[in-house]
Amino acid sequence: MPLRSRPENERVFFTGASVPGGCCAVGARAERWRRLAPEWVRPLLAPVDWGADWPEGEAPVRRWAIDFPPGEDERAVVQAGEVGRVFRRAGGRIVRRGPGAELRIALAKNDRFLASPAGGLGARWRWVPASMLPARGLVAAVRDDEFLAGVLGSAWLEAWLRATGRRLGASTLRCFPLPWPADTRRGALTGAQEERRTAVVRAWRGAGGGVVDVEPESAAAQELAAAVAAAYGWPAGLAAEEALCRLLFAA
Repeated sequence: MPLRSRPENERVFFTGASVPGGCCAVGARAERWRRLAPEWVRPLLAPVDWGADWPEGEAPVRRWAIDFPPGEDERAVVQAGEVGRVFRRAGGRIVRRGPGAELRIALAKNDRFLASPAGGLGARWRWVPASMLPARGLVAAVRDDEFLAGVLGSAWLEAWLRATGRRLGASTLRCFPLPWPADTRRGALTGAQEERRTAVVRAWRGAGGGVVDVEPESAAAQELAAAVAAAYGWPAGLAAEEALCRLLFAA
């Protein structure tokens, strides 16, 4: 079915960055780059890392990438010396505009963000420090917001993906109807919305807060789904088919 991209979602959901292979390193080479130009070398997170156990609030660092922020100019590449020369030889370019630049700007404004491997019928969200760069193959929800995390971590997103026949990705999530825009200020919420927001956050934390996978049929998952349904303003006891229909045809 045709989906409409929502402008407010375009500031939240991003595809992972495409980094030339020559700009990535591990081991001794990465350590050398970090010594030579620490401000322009950052950890890179890839889908393969989802197979590892993460300590809460952390993420594994296996690869490092040369990455110049969009606000820099070519002088930064020269100042980086050997690292800058590697960057140029690998075909790297400072991102000026478009989704790649917007991703990096959004990361700079947050302490952490949500990421999941793209391409599936469901999500496996985890919190990632904003100092890390999500690689291609990941989708990032760049907001440090447990309410948004609860909505995206509930069963409704997967149900919506299956009903639309879409796979998880930034372009698809930009069409997903949220209870209210992700950048809505807390002070702009009504009293009822604030109560519903609090209930979603509480249920999200009870379901593991994105650190562990939640069994779909567990009580925690059902509580989260009910809290998110209330945030959408759906009446209690609304049939799942009707709730999904509302999602599919949200204005």
